[in-house]
Amino acid sequence: MTHHPDHEVELFKDEGAYEVYVDLPGYEREDVDLRWHDGRLHVTAEHRDDDGETRVYNRHVSVPRSVDAESITADYDDGVLNVRLPIAADESRPGTLIEVRESAPSE
Repeated sequence: MTHHPDHEVELFKDEGAYEVYVDLPGYEREDVDLRWHDGRLHVTAEHRDDDGETRVYNRHVSVPRSVDAESITADYDDGVLNVRLPIAADESRPGTLIEVRESAPSE
């Protein structure tokens, strides 16, 4: 059964992976160009109808942890794109951790 998102794009964390659901009604699987680049999921879809009108969809989704790019999977069913982004084995968040200190009381 296909999960139909309440919003255009939904992101969930589930058992060691991120699940991204993208609502793309009116697009065919062949219209979708899906790429992982620079730590972000890039979703582009382009559909030309019988009247020559073209609809274009373009979104980028970032996640807070490193992803195992070689294990990403995607399915398209009933107008919904479902992308599974497995979290990399190290599971550390990229970047440098910055300590947040408590402010000194004002006088």
